[in-house]
Amino acid sequence: MGSVAEFVDLRREVERLRAENARLGRLLELRGQDTSATPEQLSAPVEPPGLVTMASPTHDKLALFADRFRARARADVYAVRWDNARTGAAGWMPAVAGGWRKGMDRRGAAYLPRTTEVVAAHLVGDVFMGLYPLMPGSTCHFVVADFDGPTASQDGRPPAPRRPRGRGAPGAAAG
Repeated sequence: MGSVAEFVDLRREVERLRAENARLGRLLELRGQDTSATPEQLSAPVEPPGLVTMASPTHDKLALFADRFRARARADVYAVRWDNARTGAAGWMPAVAGGWRKGMDRRGAAYLPRTTEVVAAHLVGDVFMGLYPLMPGSTCHFVVADFDGPTASQDGRPPAPRRPRGRGAPGAAAG
């Protein structure tokens, strides 16, 4: 990976940034401004397997994914992406045995369940998989919004902070 000198340089940069952050925090406090983290900035404690990154082993990524979506998304079905090269249209549809065919009766479709193997294929980029967060009984435990492009930072900022209604529904925004 990196050399010892590179590691030392990175460590020095981290320390410099921490010192600058502390200095800026003191300046804000002198001006009477609150420097405590907002609830959106707080993160959950890191539990085993620890911090999961792109370099983490697949089993750690699967464990993280399972922890986040185990009881919060349907396991009896998942979505797959479709693209029409002729028209340029794209979207998502339920995964079914044998794939969708023109004129197929949707009532008789054999929906494929979300399995560990499907999630693993998604995490390595072999499959584009989507979740169905709407549970039986019309309940939902999470909402996801993806903001891309040059206006992503503005798109992701609502005029007034709002949280999902319901009992314990988590909310977060990322740009």
